[in-house]
Amino acid sequence: MRAAAAISCLLATLATLGCQTPQWPLNGPIRSPFGVRAGGFVAELHRGVDIAVPVGTRVRPILSGQVRFAGTMEGYGNVVWVDHGPDVLSLYAHLSEISVRPGERITKATVIGLSGATGNVTGPHLHLEVWRWGREVDPVHFLGRPRGRR
Repeated sequence: MRAAAAISCLLATLATLGCQTPQWPLNGPIRSPFGVRAGGFVAELHRGVDIAVPVGTRVRPILSGQVRFAGTMEGYGNVVWVDHGPDVLSLYAHLSEISVRPGERITKATVIGLSGATGNVTGPHLHLEVWRWGREVDPVHFLGRPRGRR
């Protein structure tokens, strides 16, 4: 019974995603990886990856989907949340400009904003988070290793 449920879930996910291949939202080196970071007195989970790019670099979604939130969040500055289908969400933070609105359907080619340095940052970069089934996952595991520069 478990196998049948797992297959059903997988088929539903593939149908919603349209068998898309995920893409990196922009090209640049990962300066801060996903995982626990020790700093000060407390270790904290870095829920995504930080990609070093100049302010104003175009940001595209990892998959097609629907914008769930576009605005500011404490610490994150200007952010966009995208819902890609069953249990896949992505967040793009520290944007200098937001180019989409909540409810908007977007494709992988849509520019959702421009990279920046808003919120709590030490320099310009894009903070990318990927969420599966309500939990953050390492974007490198979901997207594969980044390649070159766009």
